[in-house]
Amino acid sequence: MASPTILLIEDDADDAALIVDGLARAIPREHVAVCRHGSAALDFLQRRGEFANRADDLPILALIDVGLPQPDGFAVLREIRSEPGARLLPVTLLSASDDPQDVRMAAELGANSFVRKPADRRQLAERLEQLARYWLELNIPPPCGTGQ
Repeated sequence: MASPTILLIEDDADDAALIVDGLARAIPREHVAVCRHGSAALDFLQRRGEFANRADDLPILALIDVGLPQPDGFAVLREIRSEPGARLLPVTLLSASDDPQDVRMAAELGANSFVRKPADRRQLAERLEQLARYWLELNIPPPCGTGQ
């Protein structure tokens, strides 16, 4: 089995660095793939364009920033759920807000979870470590469809 990978879809370089730092408590940094926009992430998942020769399996988890520029995080989630090869990929939406309408939309579109990004760096790191450990250590992925 290939090493587990987390796909992070985050347009803000500073936020991406903070998130990767938080995840590094649970998974080596080299196992976190970062895409700066939704179309790059879809190319990554579908092995298109610059990712056409990507040899590893689908990631164990996709983390998507809700506030991506077009397409936004909800549109990326919608696309992932429409792709047969990625339909079962666990997806967590990340947002600085916990707006109930956003949480509901995420659930309706098939997000596995919705996590608010706290402003405090230490809290963010702890939250992301817990999130990664859940998906990497506790969750039992489906036997087919997620590259596992």
